[in-house]
Amino acid sequence: MAVTRTLFLSAAFAALSLQAAAEVMTVEESVVMDYRPAVARIEAADSATARSRLQGVVSRLSIDEGDVVDAGELVAVVTDATIAPSISALASRIEGLQAQIRQAEEDLTRNEALFEQGFFPKARLDEQRTNLDVLKRNLSSAQSERNALGARQAEGRILAPANAKVTGVNVVEGSVVSPGEVIATFATVNGVVRLSLPERHAAQISEGETFALRLPTRGGDLRTATIVKVYPELRNGELIADATVPGGLDALVGERVDVLAPVGERRAILVPKDYVSTRYGVDFVRVQVGDRFVDAPIALAAPLADTEGKYEVLTGLKPGDKIEKPE
Repeated sequence: MAVTRTLFLSAAFAALSLQAAAEVMTVEESVVMDYRPAVARIEAADSATARSRLQGVVSRLSIDEGDVVDAGELVAVVTDATIAPSISALASRIEGLQAQIRQAEEDLTRNEALFEQGFFPKARLDEQRTNLDVLKRNLSSAQSERNALGARQAEGRILAPANAKVTGVNVVEGSVVSPGEVIATFATVNGVVRLSLPERHAAQISEGETFALRLPTRGGDLRTATIVKVYPELRNGELIADATVPGGLDALVGERVDVLAPVGERRAILVPKDYVSTRYGVDFVRVQVGDRFVDAPIALAAPLADTEGKYEVLTGLKPGDKIEKPE
């Protein structure tokens, strides 16, 4: 009889120890924010184009779609075949004028000495001075012309307008281009995302507002975005807004995203997903009934937990219930 009582007490203490060790929580209501998803598109915060300023041939192209370039980086070279011969001819002309000026200065120096001694006429001396001045002016004009051609030749160097990503390249090496023709297009990389939203959400989007951004094409990744600017003009019936995303957003220009705009607060029962078990397609939680816990069926608002790892329970629980984490 004593042995039986000892075994009974041991089992009772073991049961109490297991119950004490089990994790129990009290169900409480929480305030949750309801969101309405709005389909939006990612656009470049700023776009730019690189254009040719010369009539010529693309002799070098160092970019491709998707490349990221820095401001001032060389992306292409357009060569005008008529500029180099003109510069070469001007260089020869400048060398000839410089030689003539040196000779004229030597002659003038010698004749000024003869004039001081009375052996050289003043009229010839003044004529030589005038000729030297004309030569110097011609040299200055030729040098200015060469500099202008050099500057025009430098216009063939196409530089990136800003820190940006290349979104389009319209030419290949060897293409003949005209002045003003687009060589490439760029989308700036500055941490700002431009969103294009349906017009009906204009009242829900305001500057300084923070909302969730879901990328359905990237596994439903959720990011936080803050509106920094709302443009006052609709574009093709859509609202345009700029937002900042911490850490940036590596997405394609034109990619569709879901903007989860807040529409109001409500009270709901949230339960950590560790407290929910599923059997045969039915969700259960262990609820305390009297002095023991039983499995009670519940209805969840969504089959997946939220970002904090909690389920919203629609029916089956009420505030004040005690639930136990299943083993």
